[in-house]
Amino acid sequence: MRQTLADKVVWITGASSGIGRALAAEAARRGATLILSGRNEGALRETASLCAERRRSGAPRRPADAILPFDLADPSARQLAARQALALFGRIDVLMLNAGVSQRARFTETSPEVFDLIMQTNFGAAVDLTRAVLPQMRERNSGMIVCVSSVAGLMGAPWRTAYSASKHAQAGFFSSLRSELFGSGLQISMVYPGFVRTAISENALSGDGGRHGELDPLQKAGQAPSETARIVWDRLEAGALDIRVAFDFKAHLGVFLARHFPKLFVRSISRHGGL
Repeated sequence: MRQTLADKVVWITGASSGIGRALAAEAARRGATLILSGRNEGALRETASLCAERRRSGAPRRPADAILPFDLADPSARQLAARQALALFGRIDVLMLNAGVSQRARFTETSPEVFDLIMQTNFGAAVDLTRAVLPQMRERNSGMIVCVSSVAGLMGAPWRTAYSASKHAQAGFFSSLRSELFGSGLQISMVYPGFVRTAISENALSGDGGRHGELDPLQKAGQAPSETARIVWDRLEAGALDIRVAFDFKAHLGVFLARHFPKLFVRSISRHGGL
């Protein structure tokens, strides 16, 4: 049976820009009530304004969207945020784990602190927020948890050891959780974006924690976030569990080679990565 976002409470992390902002705007257009999270409160307010513009004219009155800023890398902050999110509307129907930080540094040049920060932001936070939200979904035998991963969660790549590790960890965790919850009425889905026009590569961390500051060429020519969001919500509403979106020929080829011809893949990806 096809699901719909109408009248659902949707909590989106990383909603201040990029794919997260686009997912929020598209969810608003489909009638969802939103909880918008990220670190930048001003940017979240911009997202909220965009969501208000996107709602269908003539839509019935519904609760106002909520803005819930917090630092995902801080375990105590995310636990508090989870309690606050659950209290806002009495339930969360969809948890969209979109927030994340990327990396552009060799492993040998990445400090342990930066490596751990990436793992905490991308993986530890996803586990903690899932742990917090899951009980009320199980009580109702209804709910959807969605983790936005990356093509880096399907294959390794140079300059991204921590990032790729966190994305592979997400895949392992949610695949296992999905099997444990089979038959419960809950939907656990993974989204693997390829190349989308966002600032994630510009905001990626260098080995010392500084901002990378450069946009990857493949992202610059990538899919519009609004198109990515439309495809993702269409497939989620149809019940898809693993979604690959914005995959060009290079993304498809890379994943294929990594799985079936690892020696050829590592030679190719090393050359592509400038090593």
